Amino acid sequence: MLRSLSVAVVLTTASQVSLSQDRGGEAPGPVPMPSELQRPQSGNVHDYWTPERMESARPRGMSRPVVPDAQSSTSSEEADLPLGPPILVPGWSPEGDELPPVPGESYEINLKVAPLDFSLQTHGSAPTNPKDGPYGPFQRWTMQGRYETWPRSVHGKLFFSLGGSDSECSATVIGRNVIATAGHCVSDGSGTWATNFLFCPGYSQSGPMPGTGCWGVRDGTTSTAFLQSDDEDYDYACLITNTTGDQFNGPIGDRTGWTGVAYNRATFQPIVQFGYPGDAPFDGKTIQQVVSVEWYELDRTPGGQKSKYIGSDLTGGSSGGGWFLSWRHPSTEYPDTDGSTVTDPAGAQNGPYLNGVNSHTRCASNCGSPPTTTSGEFWQEMGSPQFLNSTTDNQDASDIFGYCFANQ
Repeated sequence: MLRSLSVAVVLTTASQVSLSQDRGGEAPGPVPMPSELQRPQSGNVHDYWTPERMESARPRGMSRPVVPDAQSSTSSEEADLPLGPPILVPGWSPEGDELPPVPGESYEINLKVAPLDFSLQTHGSAPTNPKDGPYGPFQRWTMQGRYETWPRSVHGKLFFSLGGSDSECSATVIGRNVIATAGHCVSDGSGTWATNFLFCPGYSQSGPMPGTGCWGVRDGTTSTAFLQSDDEDYDYACLITNTTGDQFNGPIGDRTGWTGVAYNRATFQPIVQFGYPGDAPFDGKTIQQVVSVEWYELDRTPGGQKSKYIGSDLTGGSSGGGWFLSWRHPSTEYPDTDGSTVTDPAGAQNGPYLNGVNSHTRCASNCGSPPTTTSGEFWQEMGSPQFLNSTTDNQDASDIFGYCFANQ
């Protein structure tokens, strides 16, 4: 059940079968991992990922389109209101007294808020045109403290092999045996799946967390639009982990807990972003935490849904890391700057909720000069696909994650 909801809720079911969109003759929808890869890899994959191999794995790069002048000269798109009501899939803390929720069970929520509630909900002043500047501010810091404490425990590093190379991304535990990441962390976008998946929650400078360890992967899915066409507007995926790890004899969620998932939230939310960036100036061994606001949305590949953008300077390796609503410290929620819990997805006691994944960056023509330690303006934007639950698109986030919830 959902914890202490402060808003009205109606029990519902996340859409897993809906009408498809016309995407050039493709058969859109979740694309399961090939059958030859759908097998427990707990033995071989743990043998494969030696400490030396983990250390030498390269951060999976993300695409970095430069904003063209023609686009910079136009005004930003207004954020569309999702067609469906806001929907929450609850998370679970292993440190509380509550029983785990039914996998994938979701709730509609009625926020009953006024437009003024959202106009105040920013970390700084909204830029006139984020694509043209001045860009919106953000804050970034290294996550300090114990990574095994919920909800920090849900973040981890995903290792895999793709294109003849060993690579690494970031991912988030969203179910008892389910992790969420980016589509480009499971596929090359041209029909080829990665192999040798290994997920290590709480990875740190000393490697996998003692007593927690890592889990292999036995199934997963991403969208047709990303797998076949490298469509960044559908660049998300989920993986189903093995039921035991190399150090913990049980499902990953029993050890780490898991975060909730939020669908159908309009693009103007304050976001707390996480990831393990490994390209300079980062080393890939610490979790980086960014606070920004969703400033606007853009249809990167015409047709289907859009991507949304925040300020962030995280680099390759952070791909697949989560964007969260109502992120909380282990003992309390981080407040929004408006000071209101009404604008949170379900009140201050009910976070966090995953509402995006690190997909791709965008920058203006001067893309090589990151901000100084005293400057609050970012030199690039981070994009995520929208997280939607709709009846007009059968490869939205709820369909992709719904596959993993149903088959975990």
